[in-house]
Amino acid sequence: MTNDSNPPGDTVPGHVRDAVREAGWPGVTLPRTKVSDYTVYPVVTIDPRAWADRTTAGQPPELDRSTLAFWEAWTEDLGASPPRPAVSIVGFGSTTPRPAAALETLDALAGYGAGLWVAHADPDRVDILVYGRRGPVHTAQRGVALRHKEELLFDHALSGGYAPTGQVVA
Repeated sequence: MTNDSNPPGDTVPGHVRDAVREAGWPGVTLPRTKVSDYTVYPVVTIDPRAWADRTTAGQPPELDRSTLAFWEAWTEDLGASPPRPAVSIVGFGSTTPRPAAALETLDALAGYGAGLWVAHADPDRVDILVYGRRGPVHTAQRGVALRHKEELLFDHALSGGYAPTGQVVA
């Protein structure tokens, strides 16, 4: 995939984008939003084919959990598969200045993706103080809750004007 820049009007601060890049995370850093009542900068990878299939077919983000439960339990013998997720969660960046709040946020979202606490002290320098795990905790399993978060972030990306013309590293 090619690299791209985030769209005009993007509200991701440079220090957040730099920290995500320094951590080596792939994908697009979306503007700050609430996920499970925690304010974070989500980082997602976009599946260009799934995105195109969904938008071309007029299939908007699906936020009904009962429908998502049906989709996640789908088996091949039921016929044509439901839509694939257009985005996959890489992780979440927290910019809260309080370490305890950042850890609470990232711990609460650990089943969905990796966590990164971005403390902003020097605008000209990014240092990773602790490298954590990549991806969700090892005991996390795919399910309705994860798919619901993916659909919410698909909606957030669509609302922000993102398109799958490439993956932005940070």
